[in-house]
Amino acid sequence: MLDIITGDHLQDLLRTETWRDLFISLSESLGFSLSIYSQTGTPIFVALGDAPLCQSFHLSSPRFESQCSSTCNSYIMNALSTGKPEVYQCYAKVMSFVLPIEYMGEKAVIQGQGSFPTYDDFRDCMELASSCGIDMVTIKIPLTYTTSQQAWKTCRFVASTVNRLLNNMQEVAILRRQVESLKSVFSRWGTSAVQQPEIRFQDMLYNLSTLLNIDQVTIYSFDTNLGAYTSLYGLSKGGVQIKVPDINAQHPVIKELRGGKPFVHFPEHAGERGIMAKGETKSGFYFPILINNSLTGILGINDRPLTESDIQIISGFCKQTALFIENYHLHQDLHKKFDRFVAISELTKAIAPIQNYGKLLQTILEKSAELLKAEQGSLMLLDHDTDALLLEAKKGIIEGVTRKHKINRGEGIAGKVAENGEAILVKNVEKDPRTNQKNRQHYKTPSFVSVPLKINERIIGVLNLSDKATGEVFDEEDLKLIQSFATHAAIVMERNVFFNQTEELKKLTITDPLTGLLNRRYLNERLKVELARAERTGHHLSLLMVDLDGFKACNDSLGHLYGDKILKNIADTLFNTVRSMDIVARYGGDEFMVILPETDEPLASDIAERVRTNVIKNVLMPRDEAATGPHSLTASIGVVCYPEHGKTVELLLENVDKALYRAKNSGKNRVEVFS
Repeated sequence: MLDIITGDHLQDLLRTETWRDLFISLSESLGFSLSIYSQTGTPIFVALGDAPLCQSFHLSSPRFESQCSSTCNSYIMNALSTGKPEVYQCYAKVMSFVLPIEYMGEKAVIQGQGSFPTYDDFRDCMELASSCGIDMVTIKIPLTYTTSQQAWKTCRFVASTVNRLLNNMQEVAILRRQVESLKSVFSRWGTSAVQQPEIRFQDMLYNLSTLLNIDQVTIYSFDTNLGAYTSLYGLSKGGVQIKVPDINAQHPVIKELRGGKPFVHFPEHAGERGIMAKGETKSGFYFPILINNSLTGILGINDRPLTESDIQIISGFCKQTALFIENYHLHQDLHKKFDRFVAISELTKAIAPIQNYGKLLQTILEKSAELLKAEQGSLMLLDHDTDALLLEAKKGIIEGVTRKHKINRGEGIAGKVAENGEAILVKNVEKDPRTNQKNRQHYKTPSFVSVPLKINERIIGVLNLSDKATGEVFDEEDLKLIQSFATHAAIVMERNVFFNQTEELKKLTITDPLTGLLNRRYLNERLKVELARAERTGHHLSLLMVDLDGFKACNDSLGHLYGDKILKNIADTLFNTVRSMDIVARYGGDEFMVILPETDEPLASDIAERVRTNVIKNVLMPRDEAATGPHSLTASIGVVCYPEHGKTVELLLENVDKALYRAKNSGKNRVEVFS
């Protein structure tokens, strides 16, 4: 496929594998060894295979090589100078020819070397070789001889073959260069994609008319109001802007282009058959500009015959034009989507941190209204127990509508949205068959939008917005925008519910359900952390173990409900007595534990004493029937300190239990430090 191998430089072209195979094939079939030399005389290519005799001589004698090269080089340079082929006998008496070739302004020479014209020439060559000291044993007598006529015939055949291929390639290369030039024009337009296509047509047509030397070129665009293709921009030779008549959508040119023709040549004499009317389309070529198989525009070339290559370029131009227009619209759409994404992203960021669920719902409604510039709106959630929508947030003056206003699924617009899960955009409530009702007085405009709030396919509510501040109706862009935000908002709502549930579950796993204090399991984990910190920082750590004196008897006599009340009272007393940095936990039954970070033994004893005193003040129990007024409950407290009384969690817990046991055995209502 030599006709597709093209390039701007002859030397690069001739070095390709395709051309190498061509010269080898020609050498083998013609009996001539073909070599190629550049316009400076340096070799570009030497055919493979058996070398001619002179090349064998070159290897054997530098003197012979010098004389032989000098002879051939003179013929090569002369062919480059004159541009004419020549047949000659080289220094070794071999019949040869030189053939100058040209491609894209560059020159080269093909040298062909055959055999000896006669046996006498072969004998003269052998004598010459012998005089140069060449070993004749290596020289083989040729089986065939080459005459001057044979050399000329071969030269002409090679010239015909190579020049035909080079000419074809040159035409393709020029065409491709024109197309590349055209592409460069379009690539420059890509940097101005934000501008309207109409603004860029002037530059496009100017480059096209300059490239092909066109007298008059016009871009037509379809005008839906006129039902015709109107001249969007026209240019005549010299860059003068022109205006040409419109082309009616029923014109034969339009019908043929819509029928799929790559172009239409509309001749002047067609008017004689009644196809053209006064002021109608001029004769010329008309090319379609198709976007999504729709005839969006037409390129017209008037009063200028076009070659096949011109038609190819113009067709490519039209395809690029269509691509540019399509890219422009995609670019505009992308910008709208990007702006929409940024707006939604900012709103999502604004609502994501809100933990209070009621505040979250109101903020979602406020941000939605801000997004669509709506003055009124409501957010309703689906109550799955009653299968009805309940009003959870509202904006604007909505007469007669209060919180917890209920709409059954399937009733009204919001109810239909909740039932079907599909958004509804109403541009005029009085004319829309889905509503068919008078606009209510408290609504300023008859347009509103209602979108579902859903997670995957599960509907959780409906968002309603009405009354644009500008007085305009809601459109498809508004619907897309609010649907996108509603999707994100529903996810945030769901995540908020999960977060609160998770926090509540987490709280249940680490706290005592009766007192609200930390439980024993979490205390052990926290004690490990605090002990590791104390070991790392070199600070003290103390631990208090608090036990209520006589609580079991009180619980048995007064009942568990009263006992629970006492335990809650003790928990509050402990929590309010210790410091904010201290950790209070219920250890089990009527036993409580307090971790005192960065606290030595004297300070721990003081805190323990304060706890004991406050228990007496705050925890009161009724006396028996013989006594009057309530009496105080007391507590015994054991104290240990790290590192004096232990360096592990297990040892500290064991020793604080011993200290508490000693306080119990020593009369109760006292503080004992482990020793």
